[in-house]
Amino acid sequence: MPFKDEAQNLPEFIQSLTKQNYEHWELILVDDHSTDDGAKLAASLLKETNIDFLIADAFGSGKKAALIHGAYHSQYSTIITTDADCTFHENWLSTMTNYFYKSKSDLLIGPVSIKKANGYIQRFQQIDFAALQITGGAAALNGKAIMCNGANLMCNREQYQIAQLKPEIASGDDMFLLEWMKRQKKKVSYLKSSSALVQTKALPSLIELLQQRARWATKAKHFSDKQILFTGFIVALTNFLIAVFLIGGFWYPVFYQLFGITFFIKSICDYMLLKAGSHDFNFRISLFELIYWQIHYPIYVLTVLLTPLFHPIKWKSRSI
Repeated sequence: MPFKDEAQNLPEFIQSLTKQNYEHWELILVDDHSTDDGAKLAASLLKETNIDFLIADAFGSGKKAALIHGAYHSQYSTIITTDADCTFHENWLSTMTNYFYKSKSDLLIGPVSIKKANGYIQRFQQIDFAALQITGGAAALNGKAIMCNGANLMCNREQYQIAQLKPEIASGDDMFLLEWMKRQKKKVSYLKSSSALVQTKALPSLIELLQQRARWATKAKHFSDKQILFTGFIVALTNFLIAVFLIGGFWYPVFYQLFGITFFIKSICDYMLLKAGSHDFNFRISLFELIYWQIHYPIYVLTVLLTPLFHPIKWKSRSI
């Protein structure tokens, strides 16, 4: 688990790991040039547990360098990656490990959800992220993986070390790993299990959300997988057309009809998708609430796409 300035999240992260009922594992924390006392805090907390741990300083700069450095220090042949703001079911490691070997997978994608939190931006993130996770899980279960999240990925250590994660690009360690696995014809699996679910925190502000999604969007030009690119294109095009139809209606009333048809079809599809996955990702949503968020969504997608043109993208203290 790489971390940078995560002192506020490390106590809950470590406390959650102390409850794991799996025995043969170690925790490798890689300090990615933190400016707080996170490393000292983690060492102090971990010494009071039974967890076999190592805290290493990152070799190089950035999350990918930290991840590869952590894999290098592993004494086991299988690794699982996660993030500092995550918490876990007590059966997380045992469930992921058992399925990984039973299915003979090369890459196992685990589910991730955003924790419930009060606030407009936090609720939007929970729904938006759930839609991404459900879509990605469904695609992987149908043998066409298009999405994964580095907060819950398991794979062979040697394959991880030789995978082309494109370290020259600031983000995307998880997606570039998925692309590499698919190019090498490796077996990519998805584990649909509440015991394997990892929960992460919502971002506290709109600007941080836009910054995060913009980072995700800017790496899209480096993808080569046709299934990933086609899905992203359809999503962007659909939201673009909804916005165009709505604005165009001011001059050509027929565009309002096109807006209504497109909006209705997308709303029904999204509602069915979210209802199908709501139990697995611990949330509830009504059709009324979905329509409310649906109105915002084209503006949100376009804002994410335009953000890099008008605002420098940052992660923690780093400019991207």
